[in-house]
Formats: sequence, C-alpha cells, structure tokens
Amino acid sequence: MAGLQASRRALALSRLCRSSSPLILSRKSSSAPEDFFKRNDALKRPMSPHVTVYKPQWTWVLSIFHRGTGVWLSFGVYAGAAATYMTAGNLDASLAAMSLPPLVGLLGKTSLSFPFVYHSLNGVRHLNWDRGEGFEIKTLEKQGVAVLASSLLVSALMALLL
Repeated sequence: MAGLQASRRALALSRLCRSSSPLILSRKSSSAPEDFFKRNDALKRPMSPHVTVYKPQWTWVLSIFHRGTGVWLSFGVYAGAAATYMTAGNLDASLAAMSLPPLVGLLGKTSLSFPFVYHSLNGVRHLNWDRGEGFEIKTLEKQGVAVLASSLLVSALMALLL
C-alpha cells in the first residue's frame, strides 16, 4: 500500500514538472515593503535592531572594535604589499629617505601595532569563550577592560622599541 502511494506521488510530481503552466505561489497581500516602513514610522517603532535603541555595553563595543581591527589589519597587509611592490622591495630605504618627523613614525608604528595586538589578545579571549568559560557579565567586562588596557600598553611599547 505504501509503495502504491509513493508511486502516485511520484506520478503527480512528474506531471506537475511537465506542466506548461507555471506554478505560481503567491500570497494575496496588499502590503508592500513601503507600507511596512510607513506603518512602523506611524507607530514610531525604531528600525530593529538599531544602535540607538540599546545602551552601549563593553561586550558589543569591543566586539565591533575586534571586527574593525580585523578589517584594518587586512587593509594593512594589502597596503604593505602595495608599498613594497611600488618601492621595488626597498621599503625601508624609501621610508628613511623621506626623513619624516619622529612623531609621524611613532603614530605610524602605533597604527600598525595596536590593531595587531588588540586583535590577537581579543582572539585569545574568544578562545577562552570557546572553552565555555568567562560568560558572567562581570567577568566579560573585566576581560574586556584587561584586553583593551594591555593592548594599549603592549602596542605603545612595541611602537617605542621598534
């Protein structure tokens, strides 16, 4: 009996697939996307989720910052490769020939070292979360502040010493 039902379904499906008229699945609704936004504006509902709705918290601010440093590092890799290519592999000599003020060099080193250090230390923090540890709110906030402070300290030392 089950075999007969399965073959009937297969036959109906094959007829449907061979049908010359297109199968139209539509919902009879007059609400277009514009109506949705107009209705939400009239009800004074915010676009969800939206940054202005939520109070800033360390966890999501540092998460966004982690993503931003990842993008900055990717940009740095491409910019460094392009600069090396344009100076024919002699980037150090080209930078020395520019004779830039020491503050510019320090800012350049910091803009390269801070994203690297922060992204690395925050990555270790994420590995700790993968182990299932440190999800209490107080622990999350302490870890975030510790990662940010240590990133600032280590990147300043790297910029000064290198």
